[in-house]
Amino acid sequence: MLKKLLFLLAGLFPISISAQVTISGFNHLALSVTDIEASTVFYRDILGLEPIEVPDGLKAIRSWFKFGGGQDLHLLAGRTVPVADNSRTSSHYSLTIPDADEVEVFLVKKGMDYHRQQRFDGAWQIYISDPDGYVIELNEPPIHWDYLLNGKDLSGWDTYLGPPFPPDSEDHTGAEPIGLNKDPQRVFTMVSEDDQPALRISGEHFGGISTAKEFENYHLQLQFKWGQQKWHPRKDAKRDSGVLYHATGKHGVDWGFWMRSQEFQVQEGDCGDYWGLDGATMDIPASRQGEKDWVYDPGGERMAFAADTEAGRHCIKSPDAEKPNGEWNTLDLYCFGGTAVHMVNGKVTMVLYNSRHPVDGEMQPLTKGKIQIQSEGAEVFYGGIRIRAIDEIPVKIFGEK
Repeated sequence: MLKKLLFLLAGLFPISISAQVTISGFNHLALSVTDIEASTVFYRDILGLEPIEVPDGLKAIRSWFKFGGGQDLHLLAGRTVPVADNSRTSSHYSLTIPDADEVEVFLVKKGMDYHRQQRFDGAWQIYISDPDGYVIELNEPPIHWDYLLNGKDLSGWDTYLGPPFPPDSEDHTGAEPIGLNKDPQRVFTMVSEDDQPALRISGEHFGGISTAKEFENYHLQLQFKWGQQKWHPRKDAKRDSGVLYHATGKHGVDWGFWMRSQEFQVQEGDCGDYWGLDGATMDIPASRQGEKDWVYDPGGERMAFAADTEAGRHCIKSPDAEKPNGEWNTLDLYCFGGTAVHMVNGKVTMVLYNSRHPVDGEMQPLTKGKIQIQSEGAEVFYGGIRIRAIDEIPVKIFGEK
């Protein structure tokens, strides 16, 4: 009788019944384990999870940990058979990690088996198993990069070409610069090189191509390789270019061709060197080599490098990490505050401090600016130019030597 009454009432007064359970969050993951002590050691000492106090009466059969964000892991004693389905392509759970490289180094030191791969979206994945065979994915999320070349044209960049050199001289005094965004001989072009879009710099005229935007606190990464052509007045000299950072002010203030800036040298055999342009200054730990040269030395005295200092405006990198001609090299530049790090093919070649420049007769911090790439008498290709914001220089970088 009651059922009939409810049915009739439902017809007269429709009742809204939820078609699904409302979930407000993830609470905990529970795993059945064979050896509670061994599993506790693994999750505490290998994965570094923070233990949660367990009531005294449950300590022999339970172990709890914090994942973070109000989410926990509960280990339950009682498993009597191994985990059968322990393939990384099947059932597993995933934890977020900040740095896959550091995790891999740790696992190698511990002698643990693991598998590392990069997912289609750029995320790094490391797979390990706990003592029972549960598969755990350690996931480093993909880094967001802004690509500075669109692969088609030079949108977002400005070109500047300085005064041409006379055919038989290196003295361009009195010659007029070609100027801003005037490139009649196509010194700067987008091409396909090794089946990838690349910026070709012919080197025929001295000058630079610079970003329209300024950048501060960033990680810049790019690849380069040398071409074949060389031009007067450097036909018999090393192939030369350079990545200028914190570029500021007018074009052509340095020797008629480049902006005031700090230089990450790109030159045959000298990749990673430092040059200060138009008064830009850095402090670099260095040791003397011979009568004139200074070489980067992490244990050396910090010297001010500028045209008017004892050390001069050039510091030699250490070590030499450039690949042979014809191969692509990867350059990484970290800038945060007044500090910069030059890296060539994964090796730190120099750490620089206290970036500054003269303003109205006083030295002021120089911590932001445009990025300018030099044309300096040699054909060179640049590709994969990308940048991302950072809130610190990773500590591990200082150990990459």
